[in-house]
Amino acid sequence: MTAKHPPTPIHKRRTRNIVLGVVFLILGIVGLIVPVMPQFIFFFLSALFFSLVSPQLRRAMRRFRQRHPSLDSAYKKWREKARRKRQNRIRRKQRHKEEPPRSRFSHR
Repeated sequence: MTAKHPPTPIHKRRTRNIVLGVVFLILGIVGLIVPVMPQFIFFFLSALFFSLVSPQLRRAMRRFRQRHPSLDSAYKKWREKARRKRQNRIRRKQRHKEEPPRSRFSHR
C-alpha cells in the first residue's frame, strides 16, 4: 500500500477553485429561476474559476476576452485591484514583523 501524502498548496488551490466554480454555477442557475437575481456575473465567475483548473477552458476564456474588450478591461481592473490589495496586505505583515515589540508600560 502507498502512504497518503498531505495535500500540497496546489491541490488546495485547485480544490478551492473547483468549489468556488460550482458555487457560482449554482448561483447562476438560481439566477435563471429568480428573475431579480443577475445570472451573467455568476456564470462568468464560475467559468473564471473553472478556467484556473482546466487549460481548455482557460484558452476559451482568453478567446472570449479577446472578442469582448469591454469585459476584458473590467476583468483586468478587477485583477489589478485584487493584486494591489494582496500586495498591501503583504507589506503590512512585513512591516509588522520588522517593528520591535513595545513595552506596555513605556511612555513616549
